[in-house]
Amino acid sequence: MTPRKSPKTWLFITVLMGLPAAVRATPVMPKSTNVDAIRALTVQHDGRYMPVDTLARDLVQSVTGTQRFENLDPVLVLLSWTFDADAWLDDPIIRINSAELRREIRLPESVEVFTYRQLTAHRYLHALVDEAGRVQEGQKPDPLQKKVSEIHRKLLLLHGCFQGRKIPLIPDANDPLEAWQPISVNRPTNSESIERVQLAWQALGAAFRADDGVAFSEQSEALATALDKLPAAFRPDATLIATELRYNSLRPFHSAWKVLLGGTVLSLLSLYLRRRSVDLVSGIVLLSGFVLLTYGLILRWTIAGRIPASNMFESLLFLSWGAGAFAIVTMFLLRHRIVPATAAALSCIALLLADCLPMNQFISPIPPVLADTVWMSIHVPIIMISYSVLALAVLFAHLQLACLAIAPHKFKMHATIESLHYWYIHVGTILLFAGIVTGSIWAASSWGRYWGWDPKEVWSLVALLGYLTILHSRTGMHHGVRWSTVASIVVGVCVVALVLDSLGQVSAYKMLGVAAACITLAFMVLAHGILATALKSILAFWSIIMTYVGVNYVLGTGLHSYGFGSGAVVRHVLESAACDLAFVFLCCGIYWARKRNMTGHKRPPDTGYWAVGDGLSVAG
Repeated sequence: MTPRKSPKTWLFITVLMGLPAAVRATPVMPKSTNVDAIRALTVQHDGRYMPVDTLARDLVQSVTGTQRFENLDPVLVLLSWTFDADAWLDDPIIRINSAELRREIRLPESVEVFTYRQLTAHRYLHALVDEAGRVQEGQKPDPLQKKVSEIHRKLLLLHGCFQGRKIPLIPDANDPLEAWQPISVNRPTNSESIERVQLAWQALGAAFRADDGVAFSEQSEALATALDKLPAAFRPDATLIATELRYNSLRPFHSAWKVLLGGTVLSLLSLYLRRRSVDLVSGIVLLSGFVLLTYGLILRWTIAGRIPASNMFESLLFLSWGAGAFAIVTMFLLRHRIVPATAAALSCIALLLADCLPMNQFISPIPPVLADTVWMSIHVPIIMISYSVLALAVLFAHLQLACLAIAPHKFKMHATIESLHYWYIHVGTILLFAGIVTGSIWAASSWGRYWGWDPKEVWSLVALLGYLTILHSRTGMHHGVRWSTVASIVVGVCVVALVLDSLGQVSAYKMLGVAAACITLAFMVLAHGILATALKSILAFWSIIMTYVGVNYVLGTGLHSYGFGSGAVVRHVLESAACDLAFVFLCCGIYWARKRNMTGHKRPPDTGYWAVGDGLSVAG
């Protein structure tokens, strides 16, 4: 939430409005300037120490939406914003993709990218920013206020760059916890060492604007030397800065998903060719992608000093790692070629989403109360691997639906898929339970309580109960054990009674939600058969998605704040849900239509007492 801003927040607008509309031409980036020495300088930003390279990537992406604005080196862009600010006032930098948002804030709907001057001179935007600033603490801003605050934040970041206040290179001499300061060439100082830094900084800016590569390199070395001679209460380890530079240049996750994609294609090809040589090649490629992914996680873990699991991007990395590890292990343990193929596909998809979706990819510190315990490093891998296994299970559930629709009479194939599907659910449910238990221990270590009915805790419990229902109903289907059904009904009735008691004043929407929950509960408990199991698996996995994404991006409440966000992620999830629902209805419709014409095929006996009409229950 954006804090309330005083009129002084927009004071720089008055200064800008006094400048001519075309003070400078479109900024020209130096062509002979080597910024590697500047790239490696250490700064303090976002609560940690990092090279200027990381700072530049963060600032450029925060303002423009991409790390490589117009395919330029982000360090060059940041230096140009700092040393040649006037040239950027009328250059389109800030993108507003939504035509609806542009219409709401009274900007031209036909234009997507706006200049700094256009937005800072837009009076209606000022009014909206002031209105967003009046949102009370604890009150959730509406979508328009969030978008306006985001535009305002970009303008403030850009203004700070133009003023030379976003590259904090000067450490505090006495207090290791004090924030580092930018180089201020206008501030007088009695320190000779600071004056040397200021002179080198001024000369560096002059060489940059003149595109004098030799002078820029000389002044870069002079600046680095002058900064090293400054007294500092604390300096980070140089090897850690070098590690982060290597991580930035390698982009291991971007490369890993491409290698995993090749391994997935080869694995699918091996399903068709069924040759050991293709299996061997696909295994080598998959292993290479997994090693690259693991190396990236190790680098990120080293840089952050903690397990990389503090936000949605990092959790997707672990989801991909879990699926990749599962693909590698199952190549040796299971004889089904389809298992490593699907696991590799899931690993590739998760890594692709992490790399391409608009998520915060930068390493940020987390609250010490969460990091100061070993249980974080235990809970996160377990829960993410459980999500990986259950995601593989839902892939098999979709494959089951497609096979039922395409070839409803291939009972042996259905039985094989169902067996693998159940095995995934079984393993994933055990891991999910272990993840919830270790998570509660982590909560007790960090917050002093094991369980607090936080939204994320509630939805994780809902997901666990959903998968337990699948396992128990399948036991009843295969062995005629009716006690599991009776127990599930009793538990369901108790849960509904508890929910009704806590609803308070009853409304139509609340009763509609309770009715939907009762119908879902009845389906989960009473429906049996291969088709029903596949549908229940899909439904249970959407409760995982609600736990993983919905709590953070839709509800936006609770103590589990690692993934809070809004915007495009919600839209992508809703679009995925709509596509998934259409796929389910299409497959079920085709299957039920074709099943009426299956009179010539011998059907196996139905061991379930309610098979939802599929008649394809297969004993274990």
